[in-house]
Amino acid sequence: MPIARLATAVAFVALLGACDGDTPLSDISIPAITTPEGGEGTQPPEQTQPPEQTQPPEQTQPPEQTQPPEQPAQTAPPTSAAEDSGLSDEDITLLVLLGLGLLIVVIVAVWMSSRKKAKGAGTAVATSQLTNLMGRARWLHDQASMEILRTSDPAQLARAWQSTSPAIVEMEGWAAGLAAGATDPAVAAALQNVQRTTAALRGALQSDVSLRSDPSMADRQDLIQASAQTVQQRRAELDIALADPLLHG
Repeated sequence: MPIARLATAVAFVALLGACDGDTPLSDISIPAITTPEGGEGTQPPEQTQPPEQTQPPEQTQPPEQTQPPEQPAQTAPPTSAAEDSGLSDEDITLLVLLGLGLLIVVIVAVWMSSRKKAKGAGTAVATSQLTNLMGRARWLHDQASMEILRTSDPAQLARAWQSTSPAIVEMEGWAAGLAAGATDPAVAAALQNVQRTTAALRGALQSDVSLRSDPSMADRQDLIQASAQTVQQRRAELDIALADPLLHG
């Protein structure tokens, strides 16, 4: 092997150096060199291996932090409209009650307004009828009754009475109807008084016309004058009834 050969050469050179020229080569002992194969030879000095560099201790990595097992996603409970708006059940109940209260107030207001309008219309109709009644009663007091008293011709007297009597009966019906529909008892009593005095005047006029239309009563002037006085008295009573302030409000 090359190493053994090299060792032999080195030993041989050393031997030559040891000879100072006077010593024969035969007297020089050559050390035996043992080769690795078992042969003898000169062993070269062992080469010392440099000490192995110690590797720095490996830095231990911190243990990986184990992630906590994922928690199952919690499903949020369904939220109601009240929770979304931030209102509690009590607030919603209060709002509902307030809404119902406002609705009731509006309904009552509309009902009262319509009733007031209807009442106003009814009052207007009643006022119109009362005005007509008062006008017809004044006509009976001021004109119709006086014309009958002044008429002396039997034929003319009969015609005047035929046109006046139905008008008086109609006025009596108006007065009775208005008295029944009056809400004020005092007004109803005043209308009933107009009806009564109108009927009384009609009866007095009818008696006077019958008396003066009878030829057999031509010489009974006392009875004719008494009948005329009765008509005037009934006219005065009707005039008082028509002057009632309750009928001119």
